[in-house]
Amino acid sequence: MQHFYVGFLDNTVFELYFYFLWWSVFGWFLEVVDRTLETGGFENRGFLNGPICPIYGFGVIIITHVLAPLKGNILILYLLSVAICTSFELFVGVLMEKLFHAKWWDYSEEKFNYRGFICLRISLLWGVGSVLVICVMQPLIEKLVAKIPYLGGNIFAAIVMVVIIIDIIATLSDIRQFNMRLKQIDYIATLLHDKSIALGENISDEVLVLNAKYEKLSEQIKTSRIVRAFPTMKPLNYTRTFKVIKSRISNKFRPEDYDEKYENTRLLIESVPAAGTDDKN
Repeated sequence: MQHFYVGFLDNTVFELYFYFLWWSVFGWFLEVVDRTLETGGFENRGFLNGPICPIYGFGVIIITHVLAPLKGNILILYLLSVAICTSFELFVGVLMEKLFHAKWWDYSEEKFNYRGFICLRISLLWGVGSVLVICVMQPLIEKLVAKIPYLGGNIFAAIVMVVIIIDIIATLSDIRQFNMRLKQIDYIATLLHDKSIALGENISDEVLVLNAKYEKLSEQIKTSRIVRAFPTMKPLNYTRTFKVIKSRISNKFRPEDYDEKYENTRLLIESVPAAGTDDKN
């Protein structure tokens, strides 16, 4: 890998790979720290299961190779860093929405945001981080990577690449299961709604079975790594169903989140005795 030279990037594939790997892991670490400070508990952030956020790796490779010649002009470097990082974040956000039918992060509550994908505060922080990376951190990383032995580095790189590929496959499977469960919950919610109208206050065994399935699938959604890693994510499909699940988790029901179907479903579910309990009335 080390002998393959990428002329327009002025680096070998070996060097680029380890730059990408380092900044992807470092980005994951920053995300975890930020989330831990926010919630008080550890959360595995990132699209993949492993400790890696590829968006950071690709992002740093882009800005270091495009903007490194501007290190002598901090103001221009900062402004262009803001522009490039913001554009890259918007591109990745839109791409992931198209590919996976979900908005994975949402800045809608931030001032001066665009469709929740980007916002001014985060963009300004990207600029500060980029200047630090280009002027201070990347030169140190380049020196460290230059000391990695050829044979050992290639063996390590091959092993990590296999692990990343397996992780990507597992993550895509998780997303597929997540969407399937959301679809099932939406279907059950429709059935519960229809039966609540037909039965009135009477609760049949079929409703109890449907409610049990609803609760089980909701719990699987609630405890999924995807929801924990992306607490502000918004699926494009079955949006109201997802809102109901998240609201039930936080015990915060907002009338504006539901139409008649989902409100009736919620009321019916709340009237069903929990598993293992008896109705003593």
